[in-house]
Amino acid sequence: RLGAVMGGMSGPAIRPLAVRLIYEVHRAVPAIPIIGIGGVTCLRDALELMLAGASAIQVGTASTSNPLTCIEIIDAMEEYFTARDIRPADIVGQVRID
Repeated sequence: RLGAVMGGMSGPAIRPLAVRLIYEVHRAVPAIPIIGIGGVTCLRDALELMLAGASAIQVGTASTSNPLTCIEIIDAMEEYFTARDIRPADIVGQVRID
């Protein structure tokens, strides 16, 4: 039973929608910073949102089942970017659907 009459959806189920909407906003207004949120559970999820146009990432639902999720993603990001000798900003908005 929902006290506010309406409910919401969160977690991995909304990631495909988040990726698409971030892509559309970044494409329309590339100069604004976008915080990517929606189903981030691991490095790959974070990278998808960054490639779509997010310049920052938020982890929500995944932290409820594993409070270390953010730390694990940050550590994985550091390893990923260091191994490729690139900065996170280098991949923001780099996906192309056209």
